Amino acid sequence: MAAALLEIDDLTMRFGNLTALDQVSMHVDEGEIVGLIGPNGSGKTTCFNCISRLYDPAGGRIRVEGRDLLGEASHRVIEHGLARTFQNVVLFRTMTVLENLLVGQHSQTPYMALAGALPLPFVRRAEHNLRRRATDVAAMLGLEAYLNTLVTHLPYGARKMTELARALVSNPKLVLLDEPAAGLNPNETEALAQLIRRLRDELKVTVLLVEHDMGLVMGVCERIYVLDFGKRIAAGTPDQVQRDPAVIEAYLGEPVDVAEEQQRAHARHRSTIVGGGQAAQPMLRLQQVETHYGHVQALRDVSLDVPAGSIVTLVGANGAGKSTTLRAISGLVQPTRGTIEFEGKRIDRLSPSQIVSLGVSQAPEGRQILATLTVAENLKLGSYTRRDRKAVEEDLERVFGYFPVLAQRRKQLGGTLSGGEQQMLAIARALMSRPRLLLLDEPSLGLAPLYVREIFKIIETINRESGTTILLVEQNANMALSIADFGYVLRNGRVVLSGTSELLRNNEEVQRSYLGVGAVT
Repeated sequence: MAAALLEIDDLTMRFGNLTALDQVSMHVDEGEIVGLIGPNGSGKTTCFNCISRLYDPAGGRIRVEGRDLLGEASHRVIEHGLARTFQNVVLFRTMTVLENLLVGQHSQTPYMALAGALPLPFVRRAEHNLRRRATDVAAMLGLEAYLNTLVTHLPYGARKMTELARALVSNPKLVLLDEPAAGLNPNETEALAQLIRRLRDELKVTVLLVEHDMGLVMGVCERIYVLDFGKRIAAGTPDQVQRDPAVIEAYLGEPVDVAEEQQRAHARHRSTIVGGGQAAQPMLRLQQVETHYGHVQALRDVSLDVPAGSIVTLVGANGAGKSTTLRAISGLVQPTRGTIEFEGKRIDRLSPSQIVSLGVSQAPEGRQILATLTVAENLKLGSYTRRDRKAVEEDLERVFGYFPVLAQRRKQLGGTLSGGEQQMLAIARALMSRPRLLLLDEPSLGLAPLYVREIFKIIETINRESGTTILLVEQNANMALSIADFGYVLRNGRVVLSGTSELLRNNEEVQRSYLGVGAVT
């Protein structure tokens, strides 16, 4: 039996005490289109970085056509027939499209640098061939009209295609595509699906695809590997992966005891507040909000209401637009269309500090605590807009009541806390501004299940005891919906589903939003 084109055995990667990949094994045969998926932080890009030799793994083997890759420097990987793209477009900004594609053929150049400076006949012939290869690939990807255009002047979709073209001009046997659909609109994503098939069918290029657009993955991949917390948890056909309980739990969270949740008296009391958001003017209202990062449209016509005193959750797969929605509310991203109102006042043109002073506070994704300050100093910085020093001290003791472990560590540096303790500190710091609306961005990200359950119990306690309204962004849909009154499901920057938490928990469309049932074809 012939060796696989790419073989990975027991690949392990550590960053200090964090194990990012834990004995991951997979293989990709010649001519396949294989997907590598998983929630945020599961190790997908780390795996790509190990394959392309940007990282030196702690253990395991990587072989291409039976040859060991771990002994090679990163710039030699292309000589093994391997090329890649990146999550964020990485191009030479001061060069044209054609010049970027010529750079991508450095391994194909049949002469040394000194010869290239001389007007030798074989050099001219070689350069003619390199240019012809570049223009042929550009034509295949629809870039012929942009060949002499600086890449900084290109629309975003054309930049993505230019990076892919640069990988393809090196005549790779295997190309690693890292989130190629990120920022593309639905029509561009459909065209990308067709293009990936053409790469395999016409150029005979094998593809290993990392992508958050599950519709694309399920539509083009023959086999899929799934990572979670650095471990491989599943492998199989798209249909097998979509139905695998471990995959469903990784994306949606572990099942929650719904019967126990339904018995909570405060939830029954608040159901009259949020039964569709029609009873009263909501505390927060977004109407037809759209946002862009440069040329990339992140939110499309997003409208939602958050009633006072409620917990509302935004759920959806990676890249759906959840964090961008919170950033727009906080003033970190300005909407290009639509309005955002807080307690009846427009805030979409206010600065972040002005929004905080109105009573809106955010605990950001990734915690972003100040590692060289103590717990107490981090918390006091959260109250920087306040002048009521006595009340600040009272609130400090109040948050220590919510998070007793922080009280024990009040003099400890933030950077020395565990991940779960840092998440508690991020939430506690947000509370120190005494917000009426608390925005929580992925509070369970990267945490062990025990910490996740504890964090969510505290979130619920804060809402119940202080009446703080909470807008919760969370990838763990089951956990979020277990404490929320109302929810919205985002997909590709749009609200595709909304309803009470009970209705959403039992709605198969939520699973489709995460795992791409109804794939791009």
